[in-house]
Amino acid sequence: MAPIVTRGKKIVSSSKSNYDASEKENIYLRRLTDYQTRVRRRDTVRSVRNATERDLERKVGVEIQIRDGSTKLLAAARHRTQSLEAARALFISNEKMSMYMKELQRRKKNSSETSKSSESTGTVSLSELRFPLMWKDLDHFKNRGDYRRFAVFCMARIGTEICDTSLLCPIDRTHTDITFVNPLIFNNVPAEFELRLEIYSCMLEEDFSIASTPLKITKTIHSSISKTLGKRLSASLNGDINPVQLGPRFELAASAKLTIEETENGVRTHDLVINHVENKNCMLPLFGYFCCRLAVEPECVNSDIYAGIIDINGQKYWARLRNFCIKTWFSRELEDEEKNVIHTIPIDKETIIQPSKHSSRKLLITNFIDGIKKTIIIVLKSNKEALEWLKYLTTHSKDHSRWKSAGQTIQQVHSTDNISIFCNNRQGSLYDETSLIESIPSSLYSTQRFSVQDISCTIPSNVSGNTSNLHTRSLRNNSMYKLSSIGAKHRWSFLNKDQS
Repeated sequence: MAPIVTRGKKIVSSSKSNYDASEKENIYLRRLTDYQTRVRRRDTVRSVRNATERDLERKVGVEIQIRDGSTKLLAAARHRTQSLEAARALFISNEKMSMYMKELQRRKKNSSETSKSSESTGTVSLSELRFPLMWKDLDHFKNRGDYRRFAVFCMARIGTEICDTSLLCPIDRTHTDITFVNPLIFNNVPAEFELRLEIYSCMLEEDFSIASTPLKITKTIHSSISKTLGKRLSASLNGDINPVQLGPRFELAASAKLTIEETENGVRTHDLVINHVENKNCMLPLFGYFCCRLAVEPECVNSDIYAGIIDINGQKYWARLRNFCIKTWFSRELEDEEKNVIHTIPIDKETIIQPSKHSSRKLLITNFIDGIKKTIIIVLKSNKEALEWLKYLTTHSKDHSRWKSAGQTIQQVHSTDNISIFCNNRQGSLYDETSLIESIPSSLYSTQRFSVQDISCTIPSNVSGNTSNLHTRSLRNNSMYKLSSIGAKHRWSFLNKDQS
């Protein structure tokens, strides 16, 4: 069919024009599909990050409300306790907001980074915090000399998470140490965490001694000026005064860093870095050491990592990977009852996990038990199932190495539910628990060591502390001490010579 010419333009045949239109439509659809696929892939990559950013933004909004409320409470406070609590809440809120904003900026700047979702996390518990104080003998035993009094609290942070203790007030020369009862709990913590512990203090100005009279005079003058010129000053400053400066001001007294290396099931002593300030009179008399219990519980200890049907020596079992071992049962129902375990296969940092060279559905798990090499072959129903088990077993073995002592020994993580909220009372003293006898070999001394609390023999509530009672208890304790030390050598040479 000859082409038709109209007004100098050439018109192609209808079949060819239909073909070109169809080809253009196909190209458009292919490009549209490719674009939509890329968008979905990008949205999938961003989903976790966006959820985290939204959570951080929500936390920032909460802290803004807390800060506003604390500022109003600080302005309206009429009592010292109210002012201290409001100042502490405002300080903590500002620290959290600063940390959240830095994390948001970091995430937006490093938008291409991917989270390591395969690595397990855990729960960190910091409890039984005790800070010894170093007062002079005259101040503590005779209760005179140093009239300083402090309000103290602690703040701990891991990454963007911040926890704080209750406020202890007043801390004076009658206290030999500062004790915080409530545990600080951190969730979803990686094994490579670094916990920074900070102790903040504020000296109570109204309890100063005569040496601080100039500060009292300054405060009196400030109060007088604020009464007469308060309205004029507030109008000129337009409300730009930082509320923290108007109320009690907490200063960093000391800090410490704790990692997975310091975790243990009991209480340990750690070094404390003292923060020196210009005015030494305002420094909390810390000793340079503190005691605490840092415990970690990996999530893989109480949560299933993987589960399914496996074959061992031709017998099918229901298997579960948890707490660095594989346990097997004849049926899944027996697993729920936690009884009749058939196999317990360790999966730790020493375990060798490798696929079989003869079959892609077989995995070889090798352990050295009492120096003897023992290999167990497990058979899976498909190649895909074998790859899944190999991935989770390898990751679990690496996690055992990452969690160090927390993966070898179960550490009890304290819960805040079992702690009473009325915890500001003094809970004993490190002084009362300090032994009067230095640590020497047990072969040179009796195994029973008396502390200050044992020798003083705490007076019951129904007994008056008169001289006769004290004398009787002293004689009884002295006789007990002599009986326990019969046949033992004294530390001092002149006493040994007298006995000979």
